[in-house]
Amino acid sequence: MSPFLFGTARSVITPPVGLELCGYGPYLKRRGTEVRQHLHSTALVLSDGQNTYALISNDLIWLDGTLVDAIHEEIRRRCGLDPARVILTNTHTHSGPATMRTVAWGEPDMAYWKTLPRLMVEAVQQALQDMQPGRIGFGRVELPELSVNRVETDGPVDREALLIRIDDAHGHMRAACINFGAHPVTLGTSTLICGDYPADGIAKMEDALKDKAKILFLQGNCGNLNCRGFGAGVDMLDANGTLLRNRVLPALEKIPTSDAGPLAGDTVEMPLPMQIPDRTGLEHELEDFEHRITVYEGDRETREYRQMCFERDWRKDRLALLDGPHPQRLEFRVSYLRIGDAVLIAHPLELFVEYSDAIKTASPFPHTFIAGYANEAVGYLARPQDFSLEGFGHYAAVYAPRICRHLEFQPEAGEVFRDHIVALLHRIKEKG
Repeated sequence: MSPFLFGTARSVITPPVGLELCGYGPYLKRRGTEVRQHLHSTALVLSDGQNTYALISNDLIWLDGTLVDAIHEEIRRRCGLDPARVILTNTHTHSGPATMRTVAWGEPDMAYWKTLPRLMVEAVQQALQDMQPGRIGFGRVELPELSVNRVETDGPVDREALLIRIDDAHGHMRAACINFGAHPVTLGTSTLICGDYPADGIAKMEDALKDKAKILFLQGNCGNLNCRGFGAGVDMLDANGTLLRNRVLPALEKIPTSDAGPLAGDTVEMPLPMQIPDRTGLEHELEDFEHRITVYEGDRETREYRQMCFERDWRKDRLALLDGPHPQRLEFRVSYLRIGDAVLIAHPLELFVEYSDAIKTASPFPHTFIAGYANEAVGYLARPQDFSLEGFGHYAAVYAPRICRHLEFQPEAGEVFRDHIVALLHRIKEKG
């Protein structure tokens, strides 16, 4: 049997102070004023001697599709890895720079964008150079307090963190992955730059391990989940990071490891059905908002004015989308990596937790990791009832697609995605 090889490395990807951060309101212009904790890009490279895969976790909100393509091309050119075998994930921190093109939710800084492919490639290169024989194991730990349903008071939450432990040939833990779903939003609209509770918890774990292991956080499926203490500030961030460390680290230390066996992975295109809006209605609404903005005589720094600009701009985007080649469907990339009896599915959506729970239940694998916010940025995938109910579910289903620059999904799109992923898992299992 070929040896299981692994390597890890990390690059600092902290933006300069003054760049616009992403999230929380239209044209808010929330610019970073202080670095509380550096942002990182952490690479984990795995090989069975025949096939090599790279998993990269970034302390970023998302990656724009064009940025993903640039990173993939640079990794292909300098590391020789096929993009289909490179999984780019993001912790989804809302205290980092705008790295996705939105309507009004943060303006990207292109000079910063251009640094990211090089920095991520450097991490992958170093991980490839430092590869060594290892063993791998999988586990889980209860963590219900950290996740809060923001749509339904007593709604489901992510109740456990799924874990991967990788040891060196001497049995010492050298790498780990945490897959858990809860929005990293303890700082709210603060202008501090940091990776929120995932980065805080990882820093505390790595410190306890005397920096002998690198840990990756794979954000789960938290379209309808916040972490506890939304917007509560630095003290809550510290408390959430401490909770993550106190639950996860002891569980990691108990996971037994063994030979990995062959690896298998790929990236596939997946379509979901979209709603087609009425063009004439959009055109009339656009004219109305353009007129209201033209004659507006109030303070142009107010929320009222910013909201009018947003209403105008997303209608412009929708009209442009209707002129695209296939507005009736949205295609995006889903990646998978199989390691023995475990599989990682990485997708770009803000998936509601009900769907990921259903996928895990139907999966033929005993260890099924599902990471969101991977590859290119897309947006929320809500439940059918959220298209008609009031509250955050309606925001996710109807309002957020305007920010993320795509049309609304059909109400059944979440069920379509669930069925696509379950079918994919069975095909992966059948391949052996």
